[in-house]
Amino acid sequence: MSGIGYTGDLALLKQVFDRVCAEAGISVGSMEAERLSVSAMELFSDGEFDEAVLYERLRLVARSLPR
Repeated sequence: MSGIGYTGDLALLKQVFDRVCAEAGISVGSMEAERLSVSAMELFSDGEFDEAVLYERLRLVARSLPR
């Protein structure tokens, strides 16, 4: 893995992140959104590019965030 994020990959990651935030009621700019974005980037950095897997993993993270 090169560690390079291609435009399409990053767009997919943002799309999944936005979807999970909307479904979980996480506000943009909130601490929850920040924590979820860190998890999203960790998954991405680990080489996870599958939309369904990203979605399910981020949903699990969103559920575990303190409110």
